[in-house]
Amino acid sequence: MVREQLKQKAQSISKVPPHYQLMIEDYGEKYEKERRVFFAWQDIEEPERDISVELDHQGRLISLTKEYEPVVEEALPDERLLQIALQFTEQHYPNAPYEFVFHEKKVTEQFVRFTYVQTVLDLPLPQTGFYVRVAKNGEVIEFRYNGGTSSFSIPKQIADKQSVTADYLEHVQFELAVEKIRSELYEGGDDLPHLIYEADLPFFSYPADITEKRHMKPAAEDEDEEETLPLPVLPEAERHADIDDMIGFTPSMRKIRETDMGESIGTVWRLGNDPEPRDRSIAGYFEIRNQNTLKIVKDKKSGKLKGVASFIKSEGQLFLSEEDCLKRALQFLYKLYPGADQLFRMHPAENDGGRQNAFFQFDLQYKEVPLRLGSANISISRTTGKVVGYHGPEIEPEALADLSPSPSISEAEAKAVFAAAFDVKLQWERDYSREKDDFYRLIYRPVYPYFIDAHDGKTFMSKNM
Repeated sequence: MVREQLKQKAQSISKVPPHYQLMIEDYGEKYEKERRVFFAWQDIEEPERDISVELDHQGRLISLTKEYEPVVEEALPDERLLQIALQFTEQHYPNAPYEFVFHEKKVTEQFVRFTYVQTVLDLPLPQTGFYVRVAKNGEVIEFRYNGGTSSFSIPKQIADKQSVTADYLEHVQFELAVEKIRSELYEGGDDLPHLIYEADLPFFSYPADITEKRHMKPAAEDEDEEETLPLPVLPEAERHADIDDMIGFTPSMRKIRETDMGESIGTVWRLGNDPEPRDRSIAGYFEIRNQNTLKIVKDKKSGKLKGVASFIKSEGQLFLSEEDCLKRALQFLYKLYPGADQLFRMHPAENDGGRQNAFFQFDLQYKEVPLRLGSANISISRTTGKVVGYHGPEIEPEALADLSPSPSISEAEAKAVFAAAFDVKLQWERDYSREKDDFYRLIYRPVYPYFIDAHDGKTFMSKNM
């Protein structure tokens, strides 16, 4: 199909309202092997509302996404929503509802998502079939077609589940750590730090074919662990840094976007006028969004700086040494954390002198117990000395004040709790080690507690398992 026909097809499928502006018009010329055509429209008055459509070069629908929540005055029954979903699918792939098998229905307050997949041995093949998300008023909000495949291998003899389980439990190891258990990721999560036993499994997955070789991960003690260094004490006279100045924020900047990130607020500021788009390609769209911008993330409650990403160009010589950049990074860290020398340890820096920025990593320390998500990462421009990148620790030091570093249950007790909850399930998995990347192999996938509370033995299972 010619370009104008493809655009018209995309508009027809998505029913783009007249007050939406075309932002992306990418015909995928760079990808000759599997060319995709992509369009995106944005609401002029409410930029967070957008519609995107992806077609193949013949004009067949691959995906549709509407980023908004329609007004639902009266919710239709699920049976009617399923009918709408299948009718929409049949418009584009007449045989799809009969070629694929119903897999699951996910219901939220506003939407119902129906997923159909290809099955082999009565098990679903990931990333096959199609899914449709329908608003409860009957509007199709999201669609994705993945199609089917014949690239899979059925084992002549499947390994015994009990022996697979025993192999896992024989070689599993545990490590004490502090982890923030997120409620959106783990069953029973409370968004607080816990002293936990973390399981290190010997296999990512276990081949179901009894003749296939298992590739065991290296034992934790065999892995080289980088030794960290005490944080240099910065003289008090050198700690009086201005955060806005250090990140390059000026009053002349304009706020162009703001995003609610749950616990944080993200804002995007631009220096100067909006750039003229060079084209409507995907690359051009993101170039326009990022050009001369400063992205800042702050904690909602405390207002504390959590992240920085600068896309403001700086021209000039790379005249700052690694020592100069480290001093700037330390000034920044001490400004955010006045007792930084008691809270952090520093990784040895390995910065290439030819790079634009120098990178430094500082790890929160907690009584010799490793902290997950407890690093402060800082990038310094060797031209300007500005902080061009910062990602703060997700566990704040004050949240650790009442946390005992000594476990109440032993590692053996933790292993018993782990074993009682451990299971393996037969699944199909994409085998990316082959030349054909859509090849599937049958494996046993471990289902297990990611973390075990080292004080009360509570298990935390992933919500995505």
